Amino acid sequence: MSGKSTVVTILLGTSLLAFLAGCYGVSGGVGIDVGIPPPGIRAEVAVTSPGEGYYWVPGYWDWVGAEWSWVPGAWVRPPHVHGVWVSPRYERGRRGHWRYMRGHWR
Repeated sequence: MSGKSTVVTILLGTSLLAFLAGCYGVSGGVGIDVGIPPPGIRAEVAVTSPGEGYYWVPGYWDWVGAEWSWVPGAWVRPPHVHGVWVSPRYERGRRGHWRYMRGHWR
């Protein structure tokens, strides 16, 4: 292996480790160390369901790129008959950093 390819391999490995250091596994998905809390919850009105079998998923803050982005509430059909929506979780860690666990269907 040449010196140049060794440097590239080390840089790629270091980048991958830095990326994975901000993520961790939780039941049902992947948590992200986002550092800052989400803004306050927005008030929403759930309009009438479009039909039988739809479930209201309330709006929530999602971490997109390097900032919080509001996802408005919507009526959706679960991916399977007994599907249950698990809302996102926002937790403050011991060192003041915030962790975010994305919402998902269970």
